[in-house]
Amino acid sequence: MGEKLLYFTFKYSSALKNTLTYIGWIGLQFSIKLRSGFLNLVFCCEELFDFILDNVGGSTETWALNFLKKWSGATYVTLVTPFLLNMDRLGIADGMLQTGVTVGSKALKHFWQGVHYRWAFFMASGVYLDDIAKLVDEGKIQPVIEKTFPFSQVPEAFLKVERGHARGKTVINVV
Repeated sequence: MGEKLLYFTFKYSSALKNTLTYIGWIGLQFSIKLRSGFLNLVFCCEELFDFILDNVGGSTETWALNFLKKWSGATYVTLVTPFLLNMDRLGIADGMLQTGVTVGSKALKHFWQGVHYRWAFFMASGVYLDDIAKLVDEGKIQPVIEKTFPFSQVPEAFLKVERGHARGKTVINVV
């Protein structure tokens, strides 16, 4: 399959070096162009994806769908929905109606482009976490873990998370 390109633009800063190190560490190939204080990063993806989970929202939806395999059952799922915003802004009935129209129009639009479009809502479930753990054990999902803390250092772990700028998950070992 042909190579796909993914572009990002960053304002140059000292933190960018850490970002580039992280990008290389997770295995993405990239090239850099510097123009008037901004950096353009070009990411290369040799294969298209079967599934994309978007937990960022914003403009992600406009470009991420180009990286899905068309007409193969590929699915784009976003955790960022206008559901609560519509309910707060328009009230319960009108907000639900507007949300239904939005998801319906997006699902149809993307269906005609050959991909499935879905919204997802978070709900904790031990059964599903067991399924995810199995996928991790089988190597089908590779989580990025930045730092692991023993249970005795829970306060330090929370301080680290509050500082932000993580390059992976912060894990607390309870065993």
